[in-house]
Amino acid sequence: MSTNIPTIAVVIPNRDDSKYIVTCIRSVLNQSIKPDQIIFVDDHSLDDSLVIARSQLSGVEGVTILANATCLGTMGALNEGLKQVTSDYVFFLASNDYLIDGMIERAKLSIAKFGRPGVWSAMVWAADQAGHRKYIYPSPIIALKDKYFNPDECIRLGMKHGNWFTGTTLVFHHESLQGIGGFDTECRGLADLLAALTVSSLKGAVFCPQPLGVMRMHSGGYLWRTLTDVEGLEAIFTMIKFRSRELSPRLFTVRFCGRMRHRIRFAALRASGPVVNATLHTDCIGARYRLLHLTLSLLGGHRKLMTMFAFMILRPFDVLPMIWYRLLMLMWLKIYLSLK
Repeated sequence: MSTNIPTIAVVIPNRDDSKYIVTCIRSVLNQSIKPDQIIFVDDHSLDDSLVIARSQLSGVEGVTILANATCLGTMGALNEGLKQVTSDYVFFLASNDYLIDGMIERAKLSIAKFGRPGVWSAMVWAADQAGHRKYIYPSPIIALKDKYFNPDECIRLGMKHGNWFTGTTLVFHHESLQGIGGFDTECRGLADLLAALTVSSLKGAVFCPQPLGVMRMHSGGYLWRTLTDVEGLEAIFTMIKFRSRELSPRLFTVRFCGRMRHRIRFAALRASGPVVNATLHTDCIGARYRLLHLTLSLLGGHRKLMTMFAFMILRPFDVLPMIWYRLLMLMWLKIYLSLK
C-alpha cells in the first residue's frame, strides 16, 4: 500500500455491553482493510465484557486491551484509549454499534486523496436494539460525493447546520485531536461533537455521503443523560463560551454559540418528552422562550406537535437547511443507493 495511505486506529470504549461486543468487534475484524490498531477500553465493567473482548481479540495483531480500575465515564475512557494511539488517524466505535464492511478502506483512500484533513466522516444507519437496520440517520447531506471542505467552509457549515457528523464513523486526525487536548470530559455527551467542530474548523474535513456505520437507537444512553441534565447543560454552555472560543475563536463566535444553545436546548426538550418544564432552564428568557412556553402549555401532551413547534420557535434558522439538506437530499441518496 502507498506510504501516502494513512494508518488508522479504532478505539472501542465499553461499559457492560457484553451482549453487543461480539458484533462490534467482528465488524472491525471483518473489514476489507483492517485498522492498524485496535484499542479496547473496558471502563470497569461489572459483566463479562472484558472476558469476551479478550477472547475475540486474542492473537490479533496491533491490539491493546485496557481495563480501567475505576469507571472514568465514556469520555474518560476515550481519552485513555487516545493515549495508546500511534496511528495517523483514530476513530471511536461504541461497543453497542458496528461498522459496514469497507468503511476503513473508504476512509483511508479518501483521507489520502484529500491531503489528510482534520476529520473524515460518513453517514450511518439507525438500528433497533437488536441491531437491525431501520433507516438512514437523517444527518445533513452536504455533498453528493466524497468532498473536502477547507476550514473556512467548515466554519460556514457549522453556522448553517450546527453538526453534520455522526459519531460511529467520525475519524479524527490524531495529532490535531491531541492538539486540542482530546475530549473535554466536562462536556460529557457533547464532547465528541465539540471536538469535531473544533478540529474541522482548524484543519478542514471530508464528508462521505454513504452510510458506513450502524448506530443502535435507544434511550438512556450517554448523550441522552447529558441532554436531560438541565443544570449540567447550562454549565456546558459556559464552557463552550470560554474554553472552545480559546481553541477556535473564528468558529465559536457569539452568534454561533447562541445558535448552538438554541439547538441543544431543542434537543434537550425532544429528549425529555412530556417533561417539558424541567427541560428549560430559568435563564432561558426572551420573547422566543416566552412564546415557546405558551405554545407548549397550549399543546398539552401532543408530543409530535410540541416537537415541531419547538423546532420552528427555537431553530427558525434551521428550517430551510433541514428541508433541503436532510429531507430532499436524503430522498435523493436513497434513490441513488437503490440503483447501485
